[in-house]
Amino acid sequence: MKVLVAAEDSGSLKEISFPFGTNTSVQQFAQPAITTFASAGRSSYVQRMIIAKLDTGKEYICIARKGGIVQLYDIDSPHTPFVEWKDMTHPSDDAFVGLEYVEGKLSSCTATGKLIMRDLHSISDSTNEYYTLLGEPINAFRVHPNQPNVIAYGGKERELEISIIQNMHRRESDSNTDSESDRSSSWYIAAIPTGRSLSHRKLWKAKNVKNDELDLRVPVWISDIRFLDVNRNSGTDFRVVVSTRFGHVRVYETKYSRKPIVNVEVGDHPLIALSPYINDNEIIYCDTNSTTARFNLINGRNGGHYSGAAGSILCLDSFFPEQEQERARTDANEGDAPSATGLHSGELPLLATGGLDRYLRIYNLQTREIVAKVFVGAKLSAVCIVDGNSAVPSEHMSERESDEEDDEETVDGGRIKTEGERKRRKKLKVQEGGATDGIESNKRQKRARLHDDVPSDDDDDDADDVWNLLDADEEESRIKKEEDDDKGNYETEKAGQGQRRR
Repeated sequence: MKVLVAAEDSGSLKEISFPFGTNTSVQQFAQPAITTFASAGRSSYVQRMIIAKLDTGKEYICIARKGGIVQLYDIDSPHTPFVEWKDMTHPSDDAFVGLEYVEGKLSSCTATGKLIMRDLHSISDSTNEYYTLLGEPINAFRVHPNQPNVIAYGGKERELEISIIQNMHRRESDSNTDSESDRSSSWYIAAIPTGRSLSHRKLWKAKNVKNDELDLRVPVWISDIRFLDVNRNSGTDFRVVVSTRFGHVRVYETKYSRKPIVNVEVGDHPLIALSPYINDNEIIYCDTNSTTARFNLINGRNGGHYSGAAGSILCLDSFFPEQEQERARTDANEGDAPSATGLHSGELPLLATGGLDRYLRIYNLQTREIVAKVFVGAKLSAVCIVDGNSAVPSEHMSERESDEEDDEETVDGGRIKTEGERKRRKKLKVQEGGATDGIESNKRQKRARLHDDVPSDDDDDDADDVWNLLDADEEESRIKKEEDDDKGNYETEKAGQGQRRR
């Protein structure tokens, strides 16, 4: 399989190719092929990354860098730069909070609320750039997957809002086309008298939940947004899920209420990002405490954790094969839960995670089993699965087994056992030999404590004398204890006989 990651430390992109079962923490395992390109330094690290597929069928890597730079790179090696746009943010330290490509339109949004849309069908045309101001602050931005004129955004002390771009329209003659190229070219942005401005109108705005048990206002801080049930035909009926920096997952039905229909605090730590699952009834979330989990939006419960991370997870990406997507839609329409049957080798729904521990981890999205683990060597700010096809091994790698695997050193042809290996061998011997009595256990503990002061040479006579003396002392104390017990029992029995005579 092939995965793209963005390294925050160097501001570069890395293309990683590897099969399932890869684990770079074990030397004997297969090692990945890593190609580094597009280095720009930490001051211009990648904040957002997506894959943009144009109507010509050509795919490009689209990235948004710190400093207001948006670039397109060829997805095939040697990853030559295709086009670059500068000064997309103002001021220059403004951060990108959203980068979306929907039906030929590339949308970027910053924390100050500057929204810029470009039509990638005419990239060379400098007049195809349109912008508007959504107001600040904004921490999350999302474009509807099937309606590029519908946007959702929110942030710190700013509730979720859904707006429509009024001067973006669908061509009537292309509304019933089925091909991907026709669909992407059916939307166009009409010019307005004020120039290249976007005219947006608010469709819906959320309302805060009721006060807490102390009658205090619940703070608002939206960190990510996802549209659900995107195949709805209504232009004003949306189902949206959001995550907050206060550990909440909330689901909104715009048709019925401004308040969330589901509001669950899934943890005590801030949530960072959301990623879709194979059906619209569940969502994947991650927080600042190395937690990545699946959340059921129907019953409000966790569906299981994707374990293994040792630090905060900063980026997520889900991969769904074409057959899996069609089957998931069919199951969802029939009301059945998705299953893993009927998939060919390599056609697995996957989840990629990356963060502070500098590891890229690939999970089976359904079973939550880790299928690959790659050390990247830099903090990851973005991840994207390009190709998820790979031969599935007969035995999947276990994260617990990979973490317990110890390095080995060789001196003069001999093998030195590491501390972890000695502990495992000792545990195995105890299990095979059964439980030992208390005297032998105490004897081993005393010998272990005394071992630091006695030379470890097997031929040391002084060490043997120490062990013999220790055994003699223990044997003497044991005999004395038995004699005292016998004497106590005899006196007790004699006193009882005297009482019966009286």
